[in-house]
Amino acid sequence: MRKYYSDIVREVMESITPLERSTSELSDSIAERIDLIMKKKGITKSQLAKLTGHRPCEVTKWLGGGHNFTCRTIALISKALGTPIVKVPR
Repeated sequence: MRKYYSDIVREVMESITPLERSTSELSDSIAERIDLIMKKKGITKSQLAKLTGHRPCEVTKWLGGGHNFTCRTIALISKALGTPIVKVPR
């Protein structure tokens, strides 16, 4: 099991179900991937907001982790960045 440096974080993480934990980890991984692509391409949150037709605060939510991304949102961001966010083997 992962070591947490805060008792509060440890207690919260131990209280959630394995499915909730997996969902959170997947969401955080997607947010990290988007952030990485943005940095590589020199795209700001404001620019991504314009490219996707969303407000900058929505982009901040996406990148903050814990967002429940829909396939539609992932496709929208992928198209805006010109790079796949998630790849599914065929």
